[in-house]
Amino acid sequence: MSLDAGGADNAPPCPRCGSEIDLNPEKIAAIAAEMPISPSLAADEGLYKERLAVCGGCEALKQAVLCAHCGCFVLFRARPKKSYCPHPKGDLWSDTASSKFQI
Repeated sequence: MSLDAGGADNAPPCPRCGSEIDLNPEKIAAIAAEMPISPSLAADEGLYKERLAVCGGCEALKQAVLCAHCGCFVLFRARPKKSYCPHPKGDLWSDTASSKFQI
């Protein structure tokens, strides 16, 4: 069965569930940008980008969009202000400069 969201032939399987799905980072980013979230609950743009930079350097980032530790799309997980990194060694986002100034 294919869950192909964008018509990509031979899409690599999801590392979490094994389903074939188009994990095109640009498509995922466009969907994440449209995610409805109250401004009072959203991380500011600087914190969001810092979190994504941490994820970008993590060995658990799969196919540029998925966290191997929890199976989430990092572009969605990083958006809420009170979110955290699920790394087994601890929250890798807690050391970002902007995280210290978020309420």
